Amino acid sequence: MKNRLTRIVLPLLVAVALPACLSPLTAVYFVDMAPKSGAENYHLDPATEAVVFSKEGLQIKVRYLSDEQLRAEIPGPQNPYVQQEIDVRRGYRPTVFTVFQVWVVNPTFAKVRLDPGKTELVIDQGKSLSSYAIDRADALGNWRNFETYFLSRGVQNGNQQRLYLERMGKVRETVYHREAPVFKGKNYNGKIIFEALPPETVGVELVVHDFILSFGIHNEPTERITLRFPFTVSQGVRDHMAERR
Repeated sequence: MKNRLTRIVLPLLVAVALPACLSPLTAVYFVDMAPKSGAENYHLDPATEAVVFSKEGLQIKVRYLSDEQLRAEIPGPQNPYVQQEIDVRRGYRPTVFTVFQVWVVNPTFAKVRLDPGKTELVIDQGKSLSSYAIDRADALGNWRNFETYFLSRGVQNGNQQRLYLERMGKVRETVYHREAPVFKGKNYNGKIIFEALPPETVGVELVVHDFILSFGIHNEPTERITLRFPFTVSQGVRDHMAERR
């Protein structure tokens, strides 16, 4: 009886598992963003493809990172920002996050600070997305954090636990941290991450609220500004072989 069940069940398991394991990558989902400028104190940096805000020598640069660029920067399954598995039904890896690299270059002010928790991504449908925090404690009750994201997808065995820890390590290593003042003569950079854009999106604006330009004698903020970094969006599916060419 046991052997008979094995002969029946095993082929069924193989039939279900093989498509997921051997599913060919037939297409590539792309999200391209082109920075826009024109507002006072903003310009484009062609060398880095970033939108730059400038004030008295201070520069805040914002650059969108595609999945292709993220895979080149962090190769392998420990990359926390891209999906590794191919969607069997679609034949490509869906985009799961919208990632921006942000630099603060401060040759002028005594101390400035950008809080990634006070950023939002406004999309052209009027919807606003909040940024992802590192973990539950950092998120202050918001479900948008990498600890919740990865644990909700299952960490049942030793290999999955190791991969989870590696991915969380990469998150902590590469994100823009909340408590990161930038003193005069110093630079700082990191990633600010949002969920994937709706497929109909054609424009976004990264808004940085309460960027602190100066502090009082008791370390209280005395001057704040709001920064806006607009981008046009193009997204869709390309043939995988055309992408390779």
